[in-house]
Amino acid sequence: AAATTTTRPGLAFSQDGRNWARFEGEHHTGAVFDRGEDGAWDARGVRDPKVLLAGPRDIRVYYASIDARTGKSAVGLALTADGFAYSKRGSEAIFGPGPSGSFDDAGVAAPCVVRLGRDEFIMFYEAYSSSAPGVASVAVATSRDGVSWTRPSAPALEAGAAGAWDQGGVGKPYAVPMAGDRIRLYYEGRAAAGDERGAGVGVALSTDADRFVFARRTSD
Repeated sequence: AAATTTTRPGLAFSQDGRNWARFEGEHHTGAVFDRGEDGAWDARGVRDPKVLLAGPRDIRVYYASIDARTGKSAVGLALTADGFAYSKRGSEAIFGPGPSGSFDDAGVAAPCVVRLGRDEFIMFYEAYSSSAPGVASVAVATSRDGVSWTRPSAPALEAGAAGAWDQGGVGKPYAVPMAGDRIRLYYEGRAAAGDERGAGVGVALSTDADRFVFARRTSD
């Protein structure tokens, strides 16, 4: 039963953004790379893949998996020079849950990595805390190489106030760098913790004072 529900990343091409053709990867399922072997941290599957074009012949796929050994989600990295043949970087996750008592001690997921400069990578990710089961927030980690990360001390965007459309949590971040060193953050908002049914899409903008502090954009 486990094999039938395992998720793996695929690849598709399009010339117009509307009509797509699947690329058949080397794995027997057609996936471009596989989950980890039994006992590996990502043995349960590959979820939420996001591609970063980091440089010439430097294409990176950041992904999440629930670590079979801990039951907590972590972030991994696969590398490719041509977009077709992939290899995982190392045998462990590159970014895992925070220490006990932190805002992300129950798991990290849905990574979205953006390169802002030669030596500056930022990763937006979905964070879970053991103190609020199922309620996700969005946090931002920083790195000089896109592999070793500095964890923030607090989330950049938290669940909405009681009664808000996103009171159940915010996640699935997608960041777009804007002019003036600001960042536009699209995210999934949930009405109930851990329940994506009826989820919607929200947008927040970084503030002038701090590009890692975000304010929701509300309808006029």
